Amino acid sequence: MNKWTNILKWGLLLAYFPVMLSFVSVSRRSTVCSDVKVVVKDSLSIRFVDSEEIRTSIIKKYPEMLGFGLDHINFNEVEDYVTKHKAVKSCEVYETLKGVVHVEVKQHVPMLRLFASDGSYYLDKEGTRIPVSKRYAARTLVVNGTIPHDLNDLLNVGRIITEDDFWNAQFEQIYIRRNNDYILVPRVGDHKILLGPPVRVAEKLRNLKALYEQGLSPTEWNDYKWINLKYENQVLCSRNRNW
Repeated sequence: MNKWTNILKWGLLLAYFPVMLSFVSVSRRSTVCSDVKVVVKDSLSIRFVDSEEIRTSIIKKYPEMLGFGLDHINFNEVEDYVTKHKAVKSCEVYETLKGVVHVEVKQHVPMLRLFASDGSYYLDKEGTRIPVSKRYAARTLVVNGTIPHDLNDLLNVGRIITEDDFWNAQFEQIYIRRNNDYILVPRVGDHKILLGPPVRVAEKLRNLKALYEQGLSPTEWNDYKWINLKYENQVLCSRNRNW
């Protein structure tokens, strides 16, 4: 008896799903797109784009969207279109039963702002290039000097600094010399940090932190113009303006 009951249940379920799918398909064809709502999910911290800008762009690109059936909308195509914006990292488009098309956008998070020979732009942690916005300036590490063609070392230095709360608050600028020596410029104080080539960066910064915490007193910082971390297992302080 239980065997035949189970067979009957599975039979009803198998018959139910095609009917429901058919109902959903018919319902979708009859549902008209009543509105397009865009949410930029990280808009409180990053403002390269705003929801109204994205919405206007979508409606201009797809004038057949509003007032037409949802089955006329290719959601994957809309997502691809939105993510072509160089400040947009990802986009998800979905519908509601009331015919509202929702567009959720995430932006690239800028880590560095480069002032290079080919112009100024931002980089995120993955090295994605983000154009400068006229309406928004992100607070990031500034990088200038001789920008290398291969950005991997620079990205690594940027990640080490920005992922550490202490260093992220400490530094405001990276200057790269022609010989590939990196110089770190603190937000407070007149001294500069000669990091040297971008190798053993975490170790060099550990030595610097030890100097900050256990070495010089706050009243001594203005006596020195350079702190040299270039050489292994050494921290050298100089009163000279040039190094």
